[in-house]
Amino acid sequence: MGDEKIRYLVKFRGCWRYRPSAAMRGHGFRFIAFGPEITLKEKQRVIALNADWDRIRTGLQVKRPRAPDYPAGSVGDGYLRAIELRKLEREANGVVWTKEQESRDDWPRAWKWLEVAFGDADPRTIEPEMLIKLRAAISTKVSESEAHRVIKVWRALWKKMAVMSYCEKDRDPSLAFENKAPPPRQAVWKHRDVTKMVQRAWRAGYHGLAAVIAVAWDTQLSPVDVRLLTAAQRAQDDQGSVFFLDRAKTGRAAAGTLSRWSEAILEVYLKTLPAAPIGDALLFRNRSGAPYSKDTLGDDFREIRQMVLGPDDDRQLADLRRSGTVEAFAGKADPASVSSKMANTLSASNRLHKTYNPVNVVVVREVDAARTVGRKRLRTKNKTG
Repeated sequence: MGDEKIRYLVKFRGCWRYRPSAAMRGHGFRFIAFGPEITLKEKQRVIALNADWDRIRTGLQVKRPRAPDYPAGSVGDGYLRAIELRKLEREANGVVWTKEQESRDDWPRAWKWLEVAFGDADPRTIEPEMLIKLRAAISTKVSESEAHRVIKVWRALWKKMAVMSYCEKDRDPSLAFENKAPPPRQAVWKHRDVTKMVQRAWRAGYHGLAAVIAVAWDTQLSPVDVRLLTAAQRAQDDQGSVFFLDRAKTGRAAAGTLSRWSEAILEVYLKTLPAAPIGDALLFRNRSGAPYSKDTLGDDFREIRQMVLGPDDDRQLADLRRSGTVEAFAGKADPASVSSKMANTLSASNRLHKTYNPVNVVVVREVDAARTVGRKRLRTKNKTG
């Protein structure tokens, strides 16, 4: 068991990780993060999991694999119970997460860091200095945003462990220091830059990207929501096309409206496809003909942005969403209406607003009209300023 290769054990970004296949994950196998150096005991743990999988795939075993052998009362033991409780709570409330929502869950993402540091530890032995060092390391290796996310999940996990008597609620060591959130992005797009991006993308052969940018600009949907739009979600009202969907991140209902401009671009783009998408077929495809993935969309967008605006511009596709809000408020749009269009918690009274004024196309179209007014005001201000 020296230097021989062990299946599904890989070294990534300087740390060893157990990365089961998609088929294995369907049977309950989980990602496991180890440290920069892997011990004999950890190798034996991976080999035992692989043996479980061999028995399952050959029909000799049908039960789920053993849980990671965390000591009773440890942070890892508490994490597994907390994850199961979160799942049971969703099921009790009739909430079913999509694969996209599962992939965006901050808990497993943060656990990749927390497990290496504290998976086998008794929570009562963890000191503030340990968490401060972990936070600093994550901030250096990844980003301040990632470091903030990990401590935020830790605090939520601690509260659940306290309820399950793993620790005392008021003794969370992370409360000894501030977990300051990084400042939010402030970048916005001007309409003229967006039209230039669309034109250059189309001329460069990125037809799907051109349509994505146009649709994202008018609908104010997030990149993932635009990327996952299907033919079945598209409808028509007397002013044009509307996409009805549940947002990938929050599950809230949203209506994404198009202007004549974006609808025309979408129609021309659809005519370039070998066959018109129907039903649940994804609309937007890259140059290879495959549906846009998160990485491919980001890569293509950066390439076109560099062509149009040069290497120093770092604005993102997601910033289009914020830009639309700037236009809407410049056009004196009502905050509750903007909240309805964006399907988020922008309005302070969003809970009541959602209850008594569910998302409807009339309200969303009013925001579109306000954006047009705001765009003109912003242009005038820029010229005179």
